[in-house]
Amino acid sequence: MKMYLCHNSSSVKIKWNLPFLPRIGETLSVSGLLSENQNNELCRNRDYFTVTHIAWFPSRRENQSFVEIILE
Repeated sequence: MKMYLCHNSSSVKIKWNLPFLPRIGETLSVSGLLSENQNNELCRNRDYFTVTHIAWFPSRRENQSFVEIILE
């Protein structure tokens, strides 16, 4: 499954190793999830975001499904 973090008009593909998704309203630290280049692409000089929405797009093929985590 592909995972994307989205903030404003940018999104970054991430590797999610946990068996569960974060909850809406939960604060996420992206310093462990993103490289420095990805962090600059998403939002510069910011380590913590709040999850505002999670969109899951299932597919019949497991590798084609993806999840977007919308951040504020």
